[in-house]
Amino acid sequence: MSSETIHASAQLFVEASPNRPELDDYVSKLEHMGRITPIVQEAVDKARKVRLGHDVILYIAGPLTGMDEAVKQRYVAVSDLITSKSRHNSTMFGYAPHVHGTDPVQHPDVTPQEVRDVDYLWSAVIPDGHINFWAPVAHGNAIEAGWAEQYDIPSLHLTPDGMTTSRLVRGMHNIIGSLAYADFNSDGLVQIGNFLDHVQGLR
Repeated sequence: MSSETIHASAQLFVEASPNRPELDDYVSKLEHMGRITPIVQEAVDKARKVRLGHDVILYIAGPLTGMDEAVKQRYVAVSDLITSKSRHNSTMFGYAPHVHGTDPVQHPDVTPQEVRDVDYLWSAVIPDGHINFWAPVAHGNAIEAGWAEQYDIPSLHLTPDGMTTSRLVRGMHNIIGSLAYADFNSDGLVQIGNFLDHVQGLR
């Protein structure tokens, strides 16, 4: 991404007006369905605290099931990068699902229903935006991308050089940019950092 393109994506992010569900409404719906388990309640409590304490929350979407630690480490690196871009008047938080309780290896006892409800909470109810890894291809972040579009949550898509996502994905109306990288650690992270710098400069 050129500097001009990154700036344009940041501008779209700052100008976006997500139409997210209200947290209390979501909790009430889960209570009505009998789906407030201790795992879900813990996530709700954390979400309230994080939302109150941060100006910008970004959901980091990407494949987890069957992935090795190198793939998962990308999400940790982005989460740490987001936190590092906080300022005294504009704090940022990057939510990586496997770090916060729904990793399929570290937390195998979390049920599919709990994973769905916690991930919906953080990807549809709480965030100001998404950073979505499209490689390797997976089911979960495709669903989360659909939730983000439903609620006009701006999404930055990440792909390795040479990868083309489907036309359905490329046609989503909430995409603010697509970032291609040759090597994620040396190239992708730098571009994400530039995007975050532009976001902070525009806020």
